[in-house]
Amino acid sequence: MTYRLCVFDIDGVLNPAGCPVQKEGIAGIEKLEEHGLEITFASGKHPWYITGGLVFSGLLRPDTIVVGESGGHVFFPREKERVLYIRFIDDIKKVKHHFFETLAPDYEVWEEPKETLFSLFPKKWEDIPHVSRDLETIIMREQLNLYVIAHVDAVDVMQNGLSKKTGLTVVAEHLGIRFEEMIGVGDGMNDLEMLSSVGYPVAVANADDRVKEIVRERGGYISEEKFGEGVLEAAKHITRKIL
Repeated sequence: MTYRLCVFDIDGVLNPAGCPVQKEGIAGIEKLEEHGLEITFASGKHPWYITGGLVFSGLLRPDTIVVGESGGHVFFPREKERVLYIRFIDDIKKVKHHFFETLAPDYEVWEEPKETLFSLFPKKWEDIPHVSRDLETIIMREQLNLYVIAHVDAVDVMQNGLSKKTGLTVVAEHLGIRFEEMIGVGDGMNDLEMLSSVGYPVAVANADDRVKEIVRERGGYISEEKFGEGVLEAAKHITRKIL
């Protein structure tokens, strides 16, 4: 199999959550580029936030495509064009309304501005399971076409049918490539669909156990190192044994 594209999650992969991209992660990406792979980034963050981080990390290229909001917002920085997933966007508005009307006083949370999903960052990480449960209760009660993903530091409410695979489908059509020609690197639950679809999945050592299970089942690579060091390790493995 000839691989043409490598897709990276960012937080939890290139860097610990909330920290800058690590130099080892940058070195790993540059090594893959030297071997002819195009690089795309797929994150839960808003694409403008991602693009800014890529600029300051020295990773934004003229042809970079950014998959933001866990697949819901694909941004083409050079063309300043974007593709949004809005099939159940009205349900996103409804769950936000119900949460802030009835539950917000119970928690200290910050809403990260996004256009295709509802993303909350509780001040106390121990509140994450409770926020997730309360959001799921609203979704069931109101019969909304949404689902919840809990992260180490946040809770996302997603539209049904939306995942990073959704955004990568846009990328694949734009570049004229197949999922089988992609390598994907991830760590969290919002990476599952991506890692289940690409030709070669990779997980860093700090990845969720379910993510590692998928990668293992599909014959992919699990690094021994965490975060950026794991990316560099995986890049060495890919360039020596996969490409």
